Formats: sequence, structure tokens, C-alpha cells
Amino acid sequence: MAKDKVTIQDIADALHLSRTTVSKVLNGAPNMPSKTVSAVLNKAKEMNYKQFAYLQAAQNLSENKIPPKKGGTFALLAHFLPEHFHIASAIMASLESEISAYGYSLTIHMINADDIAALRLPLSFKPDQTDAVLGIEIFDREYSKMLCSLEKPVLFFDSFYQPDQTPLNANILLMESKNSTFRMLHQVISHEHIRHLGFIGDYNHCISFHERYEGYLDALRQHQLPYEKEYCITQDDLLFQDPDFLKIELGKMIKLPDLFCCANDLLAWKTISALRSLERRVPEDVLICGFDDTLVLNSLDFELTTVTTPSREMGITAARILLDRVENPSLSPMTVYLNSRVQIRSSTRSSYC
Repeated sequence: MAKDKVTIQDIADALHLSRTTVSKVLNGAPNMPSKTVSAVLNKAKEMNYKQFAYLQAAQNLSENKIPPKKGGTFALLAHFLPEHFHIASAIMASLESEISAYGYSLTIHMINADDIAALRLPLSFKPDQTDAVLGIEIFDREYSKMLCSLEKPVLFFDSFYQPDQTPLNANILLMESKNSTFRMLHQVISHEHIRHLGFIGDYNHCISFHERYEGYLDALRQHQLPYEKEYCITQDDLLFQDPDFLKIELGKMIKLPDLFCCANDLLAWKTISALRSLERRVPEDVLICGFDDTLVLNSLDFELTTVTTPSREMGITAARILLDRVENPSLSPMTVYLNSRVQIRSSTRSSYC
């Protein structure tokens, strides 16, 4: 007689696997061996496991995945050379791993300011041999429109900020920035009795920077703090490439605010370097926070309060969006946000010693 109620332990015993392994498969845990997944799902079906209707649907979806296309290529165009500390390295690794499972390869093409100004594609980029296009750090509207005109599925990791313009015919993938910046600042302000708060970064540089600026403004309103322009450095992003720019701008301030909110971690550490050259210390003289959680930038003196971005998941999500578009070109483009997580560390603790 068949058992009335089949449990996870029953499936585990039948396959000589641990209960934990079977549970992970049934709950869709990532990175499980394909043979193990297949064996568990088949055994669950055979034993009439109570949740198999759901599992069968998931398996059917898996069986209907986009078929591998031999020789297919995704092209990634980047307006910078990703350094080892940048989240782009994790994005590209997971992206390449995901698309390779479907028979696609990833080519990487660097573009410079001259390419963008001339609306010129890299010589190494072959449109007729490309199935989909991805862009990193491409915040020029006309260049973005040119890529969209190639009649390939396109996805940008973040994009330019021009809300008054017609949306691009492209998918845009973003980390959630506005609410997470607000949450980070809310926690710091509540615990550290902040009264003066500045922002560093060109908030019109890209969508993410603007949303982080919006989170900063929301935190000011929530705590009834004034917006004080004299504590903000928000000029054009290109100016921040000058190694002396932040030192000069910070040197103009009669006094420092209690806290600087920087648009990303790299700007935060440039700010810290400039402050040190002015003989100002973090967190003793001013608190500071960033965004991205670029861990390698953390120093031995303290660690940066920031927001962790799901870089690995961004690569996987980008791959799946474009794989869908390759097989279903009529699908409308989408804008997708992935959740971020606040990390409060010693750079925003005034009592840190």
C-alpha cells in the first residue's frame, strides 16, 4: 500500500541522499548538480510527493528553456576597463556562466569617449555575428539609441538620466537605490544625531546616481533637516576624474557637515583621500557612506558604511532577460530592479575608536 503522506525524508532515503540536499532541490536552491536535481524531481513524481504539481510545473519550465544555439554570441560594450574591485567583474562572470549553459559565448568590446562622440562601434564588434547586446557605463543618450537601432535585443546595466525623453527600446537592469539609500541614512541619522548632511556625486550622471540622491533628499525630509548646498559637491561627473577636484572643493568649505553621502564607494574613497590630504579624519571629523559595497576598498583603519549590490544576480538576471528576447523578439522591453542590502560599518560611527 502506498504511503499516504510522502515526506522529504522518504525521498532522501530512496535516493540515499541527505534530507538537506533533497530539501534544497525541492526549494529551488541555486548551483545544485543537474543530475541530483533530475533524480530528486523524478523520484518526487514517482512517489507522488504532495508538492509535485508545483515541482512538475517548474520542471516543465526547465524543459522548455531556450534551446542552445551553437555559435550564438552576446556582445558586451563597456565604457571603461572594469577593474578588479568594480562590481562589473562579478556581473560579467555570472553573465558569461549563465549564457554558456545555453550555448552562447560572450565577447567584450571597450569603447572610449571618441567612439561615443562619433557614434562609432568598436572594430571588433560584428553585428551580423551578434545575437544580443549589453552595455555597461554607457550613459550617452545618442550612443544608446544607436545601439538600439541595431535591431538586436539590448540590455543596459543602468542608463542615462533624462526622464523627459522618450524611453529607449531596451531593457534596463538596476540595483534598487532610492529606498536603500534612505534606509542607510535613516539608520545613521537616528543613531548619530546628524544635523548637517552633504551629498557627493553628479546626480544627473545616471539613473542610479539620481535615485540615490532622491533617497538622500527623502532622508532629509524624514528627519526635518535642511538641504544645505554648501555641503554638496554635485558638479559634472567628468570633473571628479581630476585627482585634485575633491580636495579643492572640500577645501572651500568653511566647515564640514556631520556626514557625507557619496553616490558610490569609489567616490567615497576619493573623498576620504581628499580629506586626509586636508588633515581631516574619518570618522573622527566627519562620517561618510557610499554605495556598491566594493569590499577591496575597505581600509585597515575602518570599514565603509554602504549598500551591497547583488552583482552576481544582476549578471544572471541580465542573461535570462536577453535569452528570452532572443527567442521572443516581440516581447516588450522592461526595467528591472534587484534589491540591495544596507551595511552599517565604522565609517558612520562617531564613537568608533
